[in-house]
Amino acid sequence: MTEEEGTVSGDLDVAVDEAGKGLVRYRGTDVWYTIGNLEGEPPRAWSTVTDLAQAVEAEAGQRDAVGNVIPFEA
Repeated sequence: MTEEEGTVSGDLDVAVDEAGKGLVRYRGTDVWYTIGNLEGEPPRAWSTVTDLAQAVEAEAGQRDAVGNVIPFEA
């Protein structure tokens, strides 16, 4: 899930900005989005892009009890 309006799916690149916020963009595009959360709390800070990528991969494809994809939140 991103803080900006819209959804994220497909092939993605991830990065961490100078403040430690997780960023994501559609591969092959120039627009980066800040990874946020449904509660509207300040996004988690990440130490490295490797830590962020591992967290995203660990949660990829998870679904709730009725089969909806659970978005990654920070």
